[in-house]
Amino acid sequence: MTVAAGLALAAALLAASAPAPAGLTAFSSANTGEPPPPWQLFTLPKQPRHTRYEIVALDGVTVLRATAEASYANLIHALSNEPARRLRWRWRVEQPVEGSDLTRKSGDDVPARICALFDVPLERLRFGDSLIIVLARALFNVQLPPAAICYVWDQQLPAGTWLANAYTDRVQMLVLRRGNYGRWFDESRDLASDFAHAFAYEASEGVPPLAAVGVSSDADNTGGRALAYFGDIVLEGR
Repeated sequence: MTVAAGLALAAALLAASAPAPAGLTAFSSANTGEPPPPWQLFTLPKQPRHTRYEIVALDGVTVLRATAEASYANLIHALSNEPARRLRWRWRVEQPVEGSDLTRKSGDDVPARICALFDVPLERLRFGDSLIIVLARALFNVQLPPAAICYVWDQQLPAGTWLANAYTDRVQMLVLRRGNYGRWFDESRDLASDFAHAFAYEASEGVPPLAAVGVSSDADNTGGRALAYFGDIVLEGR
C-alpha cells in the first residue's frame, strides 16, 4: 500500500463529521427523499460519479436505497465515541457488481457494505500506520478514525472470509453474504469481538469506541452497476 492510496481511501471511507448525538438515526424515521441527518455523503476527491442514496418505500417499509452506476460514495453517520457493542441491520441486494474482485484494486467494488469506524488512539498504532493517519488528517482537515471493519456482500468469496481492503489494511473486510439476491437478510455482529480479530495488535489494550458507522455501494473500479437496500441500523445494548 502506498501512502497516496492510503490517504485517498481514508479521505473517502473514514471521514466523519463533527460528533453526533448518541445512537444511529433510523432510516425508517425519515420521509422519502434525502437520508436523514446526521447521515452525510462523502466521496473521493475528483470522483466524477457519486452513488445515489435515497429513502424509499419498499414493500410497505421505509428503507435506504443505494444505486451505484460506475460510481463511488459513502453515507456516514458520526457518533460520540459510542462503546463498541452489537450492530444489527437488514439488507438486500437486487443487482451485484459484475466483474468485482475484492482481492484486486481494479475489482474493489461491492453492492452493499456496512462499516464500523473505530477511534483508535494513535499511540497504539505501529509507526507507519500512525504516520499515514497523521498525514491524512492534516491533508484533508478531518479527524480520521484509524481503523474500520467493513461487512460486505460479495458474489465470489464465501461467507466468513476475512481480508484486507485492496488499498489499505487499515480497513479489514468480512464477507457476510454471497449471492442470494432479491431477499432480505438480518445481520447481527459483536463489534468488540470482530475488532479483536481484525486488529489484534491495537486490541491488546482494549477495544476503542466507535467514531462512526458507514453504508456504501460502489462500482467505480469495474464501471458496473449495483442496486441494494438497507433497513435500519441499530447499536444494541444501550
